[in-house]
Amino acid sequence: MIIEQLPQRWTLGGNVRRVRRWAGTTPGHLRTLSTTIIATAVAMATVGAGAFGAAAVTVGDIHHRTVPAIIGMERIHALLSDADRSSANAYLAGGADATLALWRYTSDLAAVNRQLQVASANNPEGEVGSRRLQAIAGLVAYYAQLEQTATSDARQTLPRGTVFLQAGSDLMHQPTSGILAQVDALRDIYVASLHRADLTLQIAIVLLAVYTVVAGAVLVLLLHTQRYVRVRFRRRRNHRLVAATLVLLLVSAATALESVQAAQAVRGAESRSYPRLVTLWQARALAYDANRTEGLAVIAKGDAASFDRGFQASMSALVDRTLTNDMVQAAAQGTVSFNGLIADELRAAASARERGLAMEVLRAYQRFVAADAAVRARVQKGDDTGATFLALGTAPGQLVFAFDELDYSLGTIIQAVQDEFDATIGSAEPPLRAAVAIQVLALAIAGLAFLGLRPRIAEYTVGAGAVEGRGRGRAARRT
Repeated sequence: MIIEQLPQRWTLGGNVRRVRRWAGTTPGHLRTLSTTIIATAVAMATVGAGAFGAAAVTVGDIHHRTVPAIIGMERIHALLSDADRSSANAYLAGGADATLALWRYTSDLAAVNRQLQVASANNPEGEVGSRRLQAIAGLVAYYAQLEQTATSDARQTLPRGTVFLQAGSDLMHQPTSGILAQVDALRDIYVASLHRADLTLQIAIVLLAVYTVVAGAVLVLLLHTQRYVRVRFRRRRNHRLVAATLVLLLVSAATALESVQAAQAVRGAESRSYPRLVTLWQARALAYDANRTEGLAVIAKGDAASFDRGFQASMSALVDRTLTNDMVQAAAQGTVSFNGLIADELRAAASARERGLAMEVLRAYQRFVAADAAVRARVQKGDDTGATFLALGTAPGQLVFAFDELDYSLGTIIQAVQDEFDATIGSAEPPLRAAVAIQVLALAIAGLAFLGLRPRIAEYTVGAGAVEGRGRGRAARRT
């Protein structure tokens, strides 16, 4: 009742009616259009800068932190497997100081410690990752003590050295609590971080859909405003509004181009280079495991069944069946009739160079299998001295030489794929940064629209009463 007694100018309904009447006038409608265009243009710039800025930061983290952390764990796994292999070969050589195997073991552990330091500095998982890295470092230090004791006992020809050697190997390879299992668990945490980064990119894609809708709304507003000004003021065109429309089209086209380029680069890196990189590091670690178990089988002599099973499991993961010359020749022609990680790389190779590198891995694998068969033949004959000579030999046809060929060929193709990954995902970062910068031009749309409408508003306000009178007359006749 009190509200009904108030003057109309103080009621909510009265205020709404006055606003509507004002918006219905030419100056009011022009001011409304100007304000709406400015607001939507600013919203467009904000959404675009936010989406592309988040995408740029995420892609940068994927390139420089997350994927390097994942590959770093794969590298640590491979280095630890190689250290265990080299330790077994050093023990087999009698623990002498000047052996290639002992040098490689020492080099591998030093590389593991350096990689752990790099992982700690660039750890994408904060406190959780740091604790796990510290635990791994502690286990590696304990493993080194066990292997040092085994090597020392080997120099003194003490049989208990095999106990420490086996204890170190068990510590390395226990399924759930071993060092390699701990490394793989941390790698899985980093993989989960990569999945979260991919989710952020998907959210950015949703924001780009919103950006497209807002850009469409700005275009509709600009076209409507131009038509309104042309009809109301009898002018053919408003140059500033035309410029704002051209800027909008330029910003939209450039944004679409940069987003397509970035999306293609990220998709190519994550769907092609990154899986190949992980697969090749896994293949390298399996090759180290296979060579390690072969060395332990020679040390174990008659009690080598479990090591033989481990060797066959590792080799089957690389190539799932006995490899023949015909199969190798068919693979060189593009027909891969076997499975395994090496077969996966042969099928994934997209260029002649990549296929050539993959074929070098396959041929090196074939020579490694042949050298291993020669060692096994000596073991079966009871020729322990001959088996040890072939297992530690560095001449063509001997196991160390054959394994080094396989390791070198894997390292070459890994580096090629790593370069491809860096180049591919690196090419996504400049377009994303450019897209963020382009959004500044969206603010020019707001400025041009404001400058384009301000003279018309001023013109009408100062001396265009006749125009308004004619507009009211036409409105009266229509009613």
